[in-house]
Amino acid sequence: MSALSGAITVAALAGIASSAQLPQTLTVGVIGDFGWTGWNPAPATFCSDIMPKLQAANVTIPRELQNDCDPGDRTYINNATALQTDTASYIGQVCQRKGCSAFVSVGDNFYDSGVDFTTGGVTRFQEAWVDMYTGPAFNNKRWYQCLGNHDIVKGQAGVDFETKIAPIYDDRWYFGTQGLPYYSYDIQGRDWTATFVVVDSDCFIESYQESTSVYQNEYTTTCHQDTQTQVDFLEQAFANSKAEWKFLQLHHGFQSSSTNYTELWPLINIVEKHKATVLNGHDHCLAHYYGNQTNFILSGGAGYPQAGDCNNGVPLGPYAKWLGANNQSAANGFVTLDISKNSIVVEYYARDMKFEGGDLYPVPNDLTPSYNFTITQQSQ
Repeated sequence: MSALSGAITVAALAGIASSAQLPQTLTVGVIGDFGWTGWNPAPATFCSDIMPKLQAANVTIPRELQNDCDPGDRTYINNATALQTDTASYIGQVCQRKGCSAFVSVGDNFYDSGVDFTTGGVTRFQEAWVDMYTGPAFNNKRWYQCLGNHDIVKGQAGVDFETKIAPIYDDRWYFGTQGLPYYSYDIQGRDWTATFVVVDSDCFIESYQESTSVYQNEYTTTCHQDTQTQVDFLEQAFANSKAEWKFLQLHHGFQSSSTNYTELWPLINIVEKHKATVLNGHDHCLAHYYGNQTNFILSGGAGYPQAGDCNNGVPLGPYAKWLGANNQSAANGFVTLDISKNSIVVEYYARDMKFEGGDLYPVPNDLTPSYNFTITQQSQ
């Protein structure tokens, strides 16, 4: 599994032959929780009338059907589709101005129940990602992907589609060189290197092992029994890397305003040891948390925003440095990393949530960052 393949790709896509030609600063977009478009859930009558009868008759209901009956997600679908479309356009505007070189996904690429290698899965992949993220800011830009809980509802078939089929379908979609849900890659500038390690945090979540969980399947059961493989992979990748900057890229948040997934501690312990930075999604908002000299960058606002995930914009405790939410809505948007030899400038772009008759999240000039901070402590 080559950690250098990502660096080569970024340079090659930019038409750069050697590191001497690389820019001193590269901008990477961090985007998560975005893939709502094209989801057509089961009929409401099935969810309300038929499924209870089938369950009463001891008929096994596939996890994806159970998940598609989630009443909350069903109410979001129309607005979520429009918001993903508008936010994709917004990200394109910002990244065209900033010159984003690549994109980093923090998971939940396809709501509500992922995609697999079927007609429906292929159609959704085309509509919700290939056709959605097109234009000057997105074309020929590599997306370093990551799995979220919605991506694994279909089990191994869904994981295989995203890790093995999708990269062949569209070569912007990158999932390492081994077709595994965990991998590492480097992004290089003229005189610096940044190492990113992707893991599947779904494997660590205890509640997903409960028989009632829609995320409990043969994939999550097997990988939960062997989380040490991913812990060791992270430790080895960071230990072997001489990069100035190191990142852990995963879906669930260890620091959060809604749910702190403490099961991730074995990973976070390694992050702290190497003075790395955490990139995650899962909470449908934008936020910056800081604890134990570690930055946690939440970028989960590219689809349907949820104010409660960022505690309606009210920081609790000293860890929450900025929350992209108010008492009406969380902001749609994403995060950029301007990486150079001596610093990483982290900028949060929150979209003005204007609609006919109101504005859920007013931003006077949403083509400038709503919040930013700078990392100067290099990794070890």
